[in-house]
Amino acid sequence: MTEGPHRPEDRESDLPTVTARAVALSGLSLAWERLWPRLALVLSISGAFLALAWLGILERLPVVLRLTAAGLFVAALLAAIVYLLRTPWPDRRQAADRLERGVPHRPLSAFLDHPATAGDGLSDALWQAHRRRLAASLKALKPRLPSPRLDRADPHALRAAVFLLVIVGFFATSDHVGPLRAVFRLPAAAPADIRVDVWASPPTYTGLTPRALVTTANGAATPTDASPVTLPAGTTLAVRLAGIGAPTVAFAADGKPPVALDGRAPAAGQTAYEHRLATSGRLTLTGDNLPAMELPLTVRADAPPQIRLVEQPAATARGALRLAYATSDDYRVAAARAVLSPDATEGARPLVALPDISLALPRRGEERASTTSDLTTHPLAGGRVRLVLEARDDAGHVAETPPLLIDLPARPFRNPLAAAIVEQRRILATDAGKAKTVAATFETLGDLGAAFIDRPGEILGLRVARNRILAARDDAELKPVLDYLWQMALAIEAGDLAPAAERLAAAREALKKALADGAPPEEIARLSEELKAALDDYLKAMAEAAAGDPSRLGDLGQKGGERITSDDLKKLVDRMRELGELGERDAAAELLSQLDDILSGLQFARPESGSASNPTLDALADIIRRQQELQNRTHKLTPDGYTGEEFGDQSGDQQALSDLQREQSELSRRLEELMSGLSRQGGGEDGKSGLEGAGRAMQDAGSNLGAGDPESAVGNQGAALDALRRGAREMMRGQGQGTAGMRQGGTDPLGRPTGRRGPDFGDDTKVPGEIEVQRARRLLEELRRRYADPGRPALELDYLRRLIAPF
Repeated sequence: MTEGPHRPEDRESDLPTVTARAVALSGLSLAWERLWPRLALVLSISGAFLALAWLGILERLPVVLRLTAAGLFVAALLAAIVYLLRTPWPDRRQAADRLERGVPHRPLSAFLDHPATAGDGLSDALWQAHRRRLAASLKALKPRLPSPRLDRADPHALRAAVFLLVIVGFFATSDHVGPLRAVFRLPAAAPADIRVDVWASPPTYTGLTPRALVTTANGAATPTDASPVTLPAGTTLAVRLAGIGAPTVAFAADGKPPVALDGRAPAAGQTAYEHRLATSGRLTLTGDNLPAMELPLTVRADAPPQIRLVEQPAATARGALRLAYATSDDYRVAAARAVLSPDATEGARPLVALPDISLALPRRGEERASTTSDLTTHPLAGGRVRLVLEARDDAGHVAETPPLLIDLPARPFRNPLAAAIVEQRRILATDAGKAKTVAATFETLGDLGAAFIDRPGEILGLRVARNRILAARDDAELKPVLDYLWQMALAIEAGDLAPAAERLAAAREALKKALADGAPPEEIARLSEELKAALDDYLKAMAEAAAGDPSRLGDLGQKGGERITSDDLKKLVDRMRELGELGERDAAAELLSQLDDILSGLQFARPESGSASNPTLDALADIIRRQQELQNRTHKLTPDGYTGEEFGDQSGDQQALSDLQREQSELSRRLEELMSGLSRQGGGEDGKSGLEGAGRAMQDAGSNLGAGDPESAVGNQGAALDALRRGAREMMRGQGQGTAGMRQGGTDPLGRPTGRRGPDFGDDTKVPGEIEVQRARRLLEELRRRYADPGRPALELDYLRRLIAPF
């Protein structure tokens, strides 16, 4: 019988179990050899991408190159994955071929073959015997480990470099996900041009500069300080927003709901807001593209000012009212005044009201100040008035002192008739209801005075006054009578001197008002010249009056033993003008007040009784005066004081230093003689330490002048002056003189305190000295010189212009 044809499955099923397992393992090895090179390609591409991302190389590339590189890596990875998925799976024949590769006669292939002919019994028997013999040899076939030979696909071993880069990149960063995201990050849209500015502008009177509360940085608004901001009451908040859609700015006071602020559009795309702070609260800003912002603001309330009298109101020698007071405020006192009101009885009908006195404010850094106001011409002068001091700050707060009853100073009249007329004038001004009584008094004076009044015009004047009072139908017609009575009293008292005195008073008041109102330097210079002319006329009138009746003027030109000349008074006016031009208006006003006091001493002054002269103190005062003059002359040789007009060459400067050294040595010798005399008299302990220190400072100044060092000499001379004045004060206290007779703050044109009993030590002035004035003038001239140079930067010229503007 013949067998049918053999199928492959039948032939494979005849394989021994060991051989079949070896064929399967050989197939797996063959599959790995095909799969691994393709998988290695996928891993290499992925590893290269991870390494470049972790090392930050891709992120540093420009956006276009970074996204292009990322796209290429993705495309290559996808292609490698497709190539990997399309790896062919080996069949059993291919597995068998790998298993018997290298084996002689290929027994497994022969075992799996089939005869060309079938159906022949003998042939089949021979084939089966052949297969049995082959089956015995198949047991020796063993599967080999896979050998993918990756070196053939990567002959340059780039896979090793990729592996090393992956290891380095992995340990080079702690964030392994962020760099991968950054590689695929799309370019962000350009931020909107957002600007948020919040400025706080405190009130000008506080002296605080504007400050920025919110600024913009990189298109995002950030507060400059997250902590609460403390601002003075009245601060103006200025908010400006740009590039923000639907902006909203609101302010919520503490304990109250927020209130939206009204905005305006200064330019396209911009919105501006303003809000004046009165209470603490929070400022909120919202809008499109702007995170909600909230600024806590604390408002510090403005404290009311304070004012008080530091001395009892008193009258100067000329009869002007002098007020000494102290003011203070958390920022500054804007204005102060003295309110005067008559202390009239109930039912009285005053004809005139008292004017308010504008008080000068203390100089910077001080609390005390004084104001002198001449109210001697007022109809109520000499009567009892109520005084209240008021101080007002820029916030509108007003402080008052308790009411104080004082006697308003009046001008003294030595002529009995003039004094009586002024007294009746005051009675009429206090109460218009007493007009008939005053008219009767004038009638009596006219009738009784005919026997002892030499001038008929005075009797006629009394009758005219009586008739005008009786003819007045109301208070408006009575008021002119007050002026008539004053002019008549002045004419009786001073004769032809009255018009000159009135012109002088008017010139002084005009200059005082100009200084208080901050008039320009040209106006101050003009008024100073007018004051000088009025002063000259007044002195001439006084001289003429003295020539006509010398007994009336007494010691004209002397005050407490100090000689005051017309040239001194003119120098005082010139110094006022210089201080006004330099912006030292307070100092100029102080000098004007001193001029009033000096004129008070000049007008009908008489020598003071009971004030014996002290030769020692007089000699010490002369040493102080000469030391002051020596210091001023030395200062002119320093770089700050030298103008180049004194000598003109270096030899002249050396000669001047030699002269100054000689005078300094002479002055030091005089001081030593004075101290020796005090020791012999047994009274040299008082002020000894101060005078000894002055002597040492004088010697050092002389040495400095001999060495050609005027700057150090000026310093030692100043120390000598301080020591001399200190010693003089101690000597006065030791001799029981004290300072009771000294008027504080007044100086004459030479820097000497006026209105004091005893000698002058030059230690009681707050007005800038000659050295300070020279320095200020030189500084102003240098600023003007630089401002006139057109080659300087515009910013510097603008700064110089603002510096010079007040002058």
